[in-house]
Amino acid sequence: MAYGNTDDSRLHVLGDMVLITGTFTDGGTQYDFTDQLTEVFAAGGHLTSVTGTGVLINNGAGYNPGETGAMTVDTVDARAALTVGQTLYAADTGLKVGVLTAIGGATSITVGGGIAQPLLDDAEIAVLGGHKPSVTLKSVGVDVSIDETNNLVLFEVGKVSATATTSTSDGRWWILGKR
Repeated sequence: MAYGNTDDSRLHVLGDMVLITGTFTDGGTQYDFTDQLTEVFAAGGHLTSVTGTGVLINNGAGYNPGETGAMTVDTVDARAALTVGQTLYAADTGLKVGVLTAIGGATSITVGGGIAQPLLDDAEIAVLGGHKPSVTLKSVGVDVSIDETNNLVLFEVGKVSATATTSTSDGRWWILGKR
């Protein structure tokens, strides 16, 4: 997998421990800790980009900011793709839409506090980080693996669909270890 690591790692010394932090683009990175650590205690990462759910707004007029009623959606069953309580985003802009308060079936969702952004017809609903639908061929989450033999920590993000060949997810990572 070809990663777009931005190589902006930073060292934070804590006595005999070192915390290394950085970011990744395009689905992950690997970090060679040979020159900084003798042992890795823990490592983690999270996504900073939104992931489309496949759920699309189905209303020719779209919906205006402040809309609190049920919104019609299509393409993907909202019950399989979304969960009440999730914060929703506009996939095209990454801007927060609001918190999902109800799913009225396969084709109806509600943001009870009102939507913060206009949603045009066919606008895709997204979530921040990994999308974890009920049934899917998607695998979007950060997997962290420590290769002690080669002194590498691998941060890998899955694909956003069954037909995708690469990932475009961005995120941040950290490694805690001994000097």
